[in-house]
Amino acid sequence: MASLTVQMEAYAFRELVAHLQWRSDVQNIELMNLAGFCRNCLAKWYHAGTKVYGMPMEYDQACEKVYGEPYSDWKKKHQKKATEEQMAIFESSKDVHAKTAPKLGPGGQALGPSAGHSSVCGQDCDAPVPAPLPHSEGFGEARIAVLTASDRASKGVYSDESGPAIVEMVSSFAERSGSLSPQLVQKQVLPDDEEAIFECLKGWSETKSCDVIFTTGGTGFGPRDVTPEATRRILARTADSLSRAMAWQTSFQEPHSILSRGVCGITKDEVLIVNLPG
Repeated sequence: MASLTVQMEAYAFRELVAHLQWRSDVQNIELMNLAGFCRNCLAKWYHAGTKVYGMPMEYDQACEKVYGEPYSDWKKKHQKKATEEQMAIFESSKDVHAKTAPKLGPGGQALGPSAGHSSVCGQDCDAPVPAPLPHSEGFGEARIAVLTASDRASKGVYSDESGPAIVEMVSSFAERSGSLSPQLVQKQVLPDDEEAIFECLKGWSETKSCDVIFTTGGTGFGPRDVTPEATRRILARTADSLSRAMAWQTSFQEPHSILSRGVCGITKDEVLIVNLPG
């Protein structure tokens, strides 16, 4: 039911965005004065959401999602100079503007503003303040290993970007949660060779040099995509639901992610391995 709820909410968001794109005759200041939010606010909420859920995006990209084109292009086509009356209404409502920082309730959940303009009105576009993630008491440490499987990256045809992205995502999550202290202890880039990948995973697991291994790449349907096959050979117990949950969550950003054959599970040495796409 939760997945259906998210899909219905996403549908409503898409319809709202489509309507705002169609009604380009309605100015942002008219929306602000009438409803306390505008297209820019919607883009800032979208941008803040990418930060909260660990999918970094530039504010300009979020604006393009809302406007359907670069914001600068939209302004040239549709934005008109605000009248003195419109500016007077806007200025007169400043006393009831919501604070930039979201109000937080129990567990760190953001509470909506009770009156005034949107909670992101006036917020720095480049650094919206995401609500802290709720977490339990205590502080956990995790030794992280990252393995990139790529023929071309291993040969230096192009630089590995997936591995560093994983490290950045884990660090971002740790910073927001306040309950995790990750330490990168191993990093390797290998060709798409099943035996080489298996031996690397086996070595990291048997020496217990890490607690979690993230792999990236080699999860598709190409003849050289063999990371899941190498991973299954070392898993003592699979965590199929974790793989399904990741595919479902990421499909909202990238529909093709459901085609990933990545697996997750625990080795006999109690090391968690998570396959991620490249």
